[in-house]
Amino acid sequence: MPYIQRNEKGKIVKASARALVGGELLPHNHPEIIEFLRQRGQDPQHVETALAELRRTDGEMSRAVEDVILVLLKKNVVKMTDLPKEVQDRMSFRVRQRVLIQDIYDQATARIVS
Repeated sequence: MPYIQRNEKGKIVKASARALVGGELLPHNHPEIIEFLRQRGQDPQHVETALAELRRTDGEMSRAVEDVILVLLKKNVVKMTDLPKEVQDRMSFRVRQRVLIQDIYDQATARIVS
């Protein structure tokens, strides 16, 4: 959601993806934001397309962050206990799920081989 600043008449005079001092948050698809962008020669659809791409790649990015955390843990750059409890819980859960998946594949492979 963009931060906006208004003039004394309540019209948007500035919009930013970064926090603005005294800024107000509005949804990207708010009619005033759309009008502000169009009046300044910008296509609001480009924002919607970029947001859709970010949402589409959220899973990939989540996995990348997970991989980075695992590398840092393996290299002892950080300890699991250095991470916030919520992150520890999520990481532990995801590791258990990946082990479960690998075990299923290993068992299926062992049945074919034997």
